[in-house]
Amino acid sequence: MIWSLLPGAIFLADGCLKKKAEEQLKEKEQIPVCKGHLVLRKCHNRGVAGGGFADSTKKVEVLTFFLLSGLMVCFGALAGKKKCRAKKAGLALTIGGGLSNWYDRYRKGYVTDYISFRFGPKRFRRLVFNLSDFCIFFGLSLLTAVSCRES
Repeated sequence: MIWSLLPGAIFLADGCLKKKAEEQLKEKEQIPVCKGHLVLRKCHNRGVAGGGFADSTKKVEVLTFFLLSGLMVCFGALAGKKKCRAKKAGLALTIGGGLSNWYDRYRKGYVTDYISFRFGPKRFRRLVFNLSDFCIFFGLSLLTAVSCRES
């Protein structure tokens, strides 16, 4: 039951954070938090992770829609099964994050990102993320781990 609520909770939570970032962060403003290890900043990403395919926003939107549809079918197929908790969690995280970013892209033509790291390689520090990105990453990591364990 809880797994069916998780995608909606992620969608709502990230939507609230994106709205707050849009309203309260100015362009190019950077606010250090967590002793400067994290930085809040607003970024409009028209592409996928890292800004790739920014010139193909509509194609990314359509492809994301079909990928999410497939994931939702898989999630629905697991609904009545008592086991498969790790698969359900991975799918729920990925679907919730994916839906939030897809909705942004569909409504505005871009995804609002709002958090960066100030550690690690310079290339990594330039990236800007949102809650949905982290959910997608952890969800896909969990699904990969489950898949490797099953093989």
